[in-house]
Amino acid sequence: MIAELNESNRPQFLAAVRGRPYFGDILPVHLAVFGRSGALMRFYVADGSAAVQLKGRSAVLCGTYDAEETGAFLRMQGVRYVNAGGAAPAGYSPLYALHNLVLAKAAAPPCPDAVRLTLDRAPAPAEVTDFMMRGEDDPGAWDNFYSELCTKLARGAAEVWAVRREGALVSTAGAYALSPDTAYLAAVETLEALRGQGIGGWLTGRNQGIQPAENAEGFHGLPRGRQPSCGYHRLRHGRRGARKAGGSVRCADGQ
Repeated sequence: MIAELNESNRPQFLAAVRGRPYFGDILPVHLAVFGRSGALMRFYVADGSAAVQLKGRSAVLCGTYDAEETGAFLRMQGVRYVNAGGAAPAGYSPLYALHNLVLAKAAAPPCPDAVRLTLDRAPAPAEVTDFMMRGEDDPGAWDNFYSELCTKLARGAAEVWAVRREGALVSTAGAYALSPDTAYLAAVETLEALRGQGIGGWLTGRNQGIQPAENAEGFHGLPRGRQPSCGYHRLRHGRRGARKAGGSVRCADGQ
């Protein structure tokens, strides 16, 4: 049975993702930010023991669920891509491969080109969206990415940074899900012609001490100096513009 999220089954949703790399980092934050509106994301509980998030044509699932029933439900909802924390529902293949690694505490790497590269700690959301969505063939992808980013920034649930080369944005990364304990590092992207020079590594290394806004509604500031856990998710653009995942990593502090 698949039920729309409500106050009675909310604890089951959160229990399904608690302690799970990636899923436990993003789904509680998404629920806190988007759970009441239902405009950009919708949330469900499957079989009382699995969390389900629907966003556009994609779904995120974590927990134990009936593969046939869940697959049929997703097809009825028009879902094309599934990111599952286990076996995928019937008729789907997992969208992402998840790998657990450890992020060692270390000094930020040096800037690969201190003369021409500058750090922008608050790039315009529209500019970041243009950069991330170049080559995208889904007509609704730009609006969805921009809307989600703006909402998270306004709620203190995300931070985004960029590197500029002579004023032009050439690389970006962000903490796209900030909670009191974790920061999900996502959408690390560098302009194709400049890859392999360490620009993305410099950008992410400069922002390891991520902190949510102190006045963020529904969130609390991290103690200063604390290194939060973080996830990493890199998106690439395929030849025809399809968004493909290069992998996801969650790095736990001290583990």
